[in-house]
Amino acid sequence: MFHGPPLPLSPDVPLSSLLACAGPKEPLGAWVKCGPVPLQVYLLPHTSRCLVLASSDLGFLVGRCGRVAIREGDRTVVLPTETLIHWRALQVATATPYLPGLERLRALFPGLYAVQNYWSIPVHTRSPEEVLATCVAEGVRIAGSRVVYAGDGEGSYR
Repeated sequence: MFHGPPLPLSPDVPLSSLLACAGPKEPLGAWVKCGPVPLQVYLLPHTSRCLVLASSDLGFLVGRCGRVAIREGDRTVVLPTETLIHWRALQVATATPYLPGLERLRALFPGLYAVQNYWSIPVHTRSPEEVLATCVAEGVRIAGSRVVYAGDGEGSYR
């Protein structure tokens, strides 16, 4: 799972590292942020013919490259364009700028744990209504919820 929105590459990413990821058959896209300083491109000696196509237009890159280098958090990742398309479509469909990462949910709910296909939040110290209110306040979307009471009288919110 991705921990934030896809971002343009950091300006300190060396072109040589992108060339190492590029293949001879199709160009590698590099999503960059164009700012007040013009983008400088250098021709580096390289044994194979590789092409890196840099642009600030992600749609342009997705239409012309099979893989695109982006920044996810503080690291550079190279993803297939299909993955980027699905990631962006999911952001639009859920109306969220990014999907909440597991770290973010654990920070909100320290006792959070995964059970099969849902998250369980112990409600020892707060009510289920308080859990929902926290989700609303933090912009965490809820698809469904239920309260399950264990035999020891302690509840768990799902």
